[in-house]
Amino acid sequence: MTTACAHPSPGNRQLPDSRRLSGGVRSAMVSCSVSAAAVATLAASSYLIAQSINEVHILPRAVPSGVAPARETVRANVDLVLVNVTVLDRAGRAVTGLEPEQFAVLDDKNPQTVRYLSNTDEPISLVVILDASASMAPRIQEVREAFHELVNASNPQDDVGLIIVRDEPEIALSFNDSASELHGGLNALEPSGDTSLWDSMYLGVKELKNAHYHRKAMVVVSDGGDNHSRYTEPQLKSLLREADVEVYAIGLFDKYATRIEERKGPLLLDEVTSVTGGRVFSVHDSVELSRSVMQISHELRNQYVLGYYPSNRSRDGKWRKLKIQLTGSASQAKFRLYARKGYYAADE
Repeated sequence: MTTACAHPSPGNRQLPDSRRLSGGVRSAMVSCSVSAAAVATLAASSYLIAQSINEVHILPRAVPSGVAPARETVRANVDLVLVNVTVLDRAGRAVTGLEPEQFAVLDDKNPQTVRYLSNTDEPISLVVILDASASMAPRIQEVREAFHELVNASNPQDDVGLIIVRDEPEIALSFNDSASELHGGLNALEPSGDTSLWDSMYLGVKELKNAHYHRKAMVVVSDGGDNHSRYTEPQLKSLLREADVEVYAIGLFDKYATRIEERKGPLLLDEVTSVTGGRVFSVHDSVELSRSVMQISHELRNQYVLGYYPSNRSRDGKWRKLKIQLTGSASQAKFRLYARKGYYAADE
């Protein structure tokens, strides 16, 4: 976990530059230097870390009025491990009201004790990856509508970024821009070129490093066929393992696809998303697309954030496997649980 550094909340947002839709890749990285005292709090309204290690804290469902939204915090030199956990019933509805003792956590097969549990609708930083390559021409209007619907269904305090996938990734909307000003430009967007999907997702992770909120997510809308990226799918998966970004994908797959990259798209997207605790939604028409967008928004706004102090305190920088399950009556209810598959331990 990395050293805590809080970035200020955005002020008045500037209107987006119309050249963003035709510009090249813009990648920014923010470095920060803080003292160990800067990690005393993880987020003002989400996680109460400066508490007794022997206590379990369940945060309220609603954020009290007058409390500022949580700002993004880069964690380091903190042993606390935080994991986003989605719990759904058989109808796909979010399950709320679970207690800490109803979660079982295995860290490299070693049982852990849950110390913190939150189930509030906290703001997130969300980057949307929209495929506007030539292969998406028949579905481009649906793709535009999916973005508008996702923004409208999100928490009003969410930060939203947008990256367009074509020959090269194009940042159409940064986190300091107003999404409402983009609608006209996005409606005029026409598909063209090859598909640099992995590069676009890679850029999305880099952009999220500058995000304001601790919780980060990515939503990809594509047919899944990459044919023009410099980065490979294994390289992207490696980056996502380190980034603590939850990735969902909406796949507009063509079951009659003849190109090898499109036939492999569903499997590769599933591999990329599952390692982060997200998953792929396969859609065939506008109704299913809309339903998938609303489901993703619903899940992101109703997640648990689970925290524990790992029994293995070694700062060896190694990958540790995570397995989170439900116990007791919750385990018998046939709920579905989604969480990331592991994390990298802190490194000295």
